Amino acid sequence: MRDDDAATEAAVTRPALNPLFHEPARLALLSALAPAEYADFASLLRITGVSKSALSKHLSALADSGVIEIGKSDTDRRGRRIALTAQGRAAFEAYLDALTAIVQHARG
Repeated sequence: MRDDDAATEAAVTRPALNPLFHEPARLALLSALAPAEYADFASLLRITGVSKSALSKHLSALADSGVIEIGKSDTDRRGRRIALTAQGRAAFEAYLDALTAIVQHARG
């Protein structure tokens, strides 16, 4: 197979990546939420390394899409508790599967 044909085939068969998840800060916070029941805002702030306002915007975008839910903390009256929804967890797993397939294809 010619290189052009291989590149075309790879582009056609490559799974689509969810652009909502592909932004680096969102990928970091989703990766932190995936193995956990929930995380607090301060922890996600440290993990992502973005400003408070930027993290709030990322969280709002994910919440508006139904990927995460934001609730009140049980222990801190002003704190927020962030968790993946069932839909968000499934969508993030699909994203990781697609990303893995792309990486495996690149490594041949």
